Amino acid sequence: MLILLKSPSQRHFRMNVSYEKDIDIEFVNVFSFLKNKTGKKIVFIDPIVLSNHDQFLEIEASDPGMLLVPTNLNESNKDLESLTSILSVIETNGTGRRGDIICAVGGGALLDVVAFAASIFRRGVAMIKIPTTLLGIVDASIGIKTGINFLGQRNRLGTYNFDYSVAIDPVLMNGLHGTLVRQGLGEIFKIAVIKSSSLFESLCSCGVRLEDPLFYSSSKGKNILSQSIKLMLEELHENPREDNLMRCVDYGHSFSPFVEMESVNRAGYKSLPHGYAVAYDCVLTATIASRRGILPKSEYQRILSLFMAHDFGFANDIYFDHNLLWASFLEMVKHRGGSQNLPVPTSIGAHSFIQDLTFEEMKVSVEILREAISK
Repeated sequence: MLILLKSPSQRHFRMNVSYEKDIDIEFVNVFSFLKNKTGKKIVFIDPIVLSNHDQFLEIEASDPGMLLVPTNLNESNKDLESLTSILSVIETNGTGRRGDIICAVGGGALLDVVAFAASIFRRGVAMIKIPTTLLGIVDASIGIKTGINFLGQRNRLGTYNFDYSVAIDPVLMNGLHGTLVRQGLGEIFKIAVIKSSSLFESLCSCGVRLEDPLFYSSSKGKNILSQSIKLMLEELHENPREDNLMRCVDYGHSFSPFVEMESVNRAGYKSLPHGYAVAYDCVLTATIASRRGILPKSEYQRILSLFMAHDFGFANDIYFDHNLLWASFLEMVKHRGGSQNLPVPTSIGAHSFIQDLTFEEMKVSVEILREAISK
């Protein structure tokens, strides 16, 4: 079944001018959805997803206007070369500005790059995002930011792209490895801690089921997906182009960017997925808030327990590189217009911002967290 994010006046959830804040959730069949789309369709699809779902090939065989393009994209090749390859396919197939459809079916990296290509081809053509990972569903698919990595910097090149539709199909997650599911949990836990005590309670009640991709086809799993999406949309609706640089959704994204990139680039460290790095950032920031006394100890322990119940790879030594963590934070301060704007939880579902964090304070908090993790 497929989730279509809808506004009351539009068939599909579209972001042409600004975010819709109140989104209804509708479930339809994903393959019927594609069959009913007329005209030329270029579908960039993750090869693993394609191998798991023969229906895509069946639709292509019966539809002369549909072209499947297996596209293997991840953080290591999310770059200019991949962007130009996608643009070449779009150009070679004579894609027009109106009527033709560009689809991306896969994880966050694939959605980011295809969305970037669509935003600059002929100064922008519409596309449809069909995420197939938990992280893609709750994060990459609904955001307007596109991007590729450049000169060692994550998402250094990109655009804001409002011209797309989103179709979310939990069934497409079937067969995902637990690592990919946990990546999405990092973002879901983030939004729950910083914005929603009710979502937090739902997550605590689900336990290990959260790591089962089949769970998200159940009513409770779909409810968690819809809550997470709506909470994110609430923030994006008010501030789509980040004119206000004090954003609670930056929780988990202050110390993690350099850690994520350097875990891939440095020999001797195990590569860390985006959601894992975000998860560590969340608990480190909560540790800072707890140490300051602005987050009650009991709330801090509940936050830590939720994250520690799942294997986010917190034992990786790169998390204890104080200089790397601080360099990432300083880069984010630059990105936030020179202000720290560090979002921290003050209780589960509530937050404030810190503007005066010091290197020594961060270092002490890292060591406190290291001890907590080792117990």
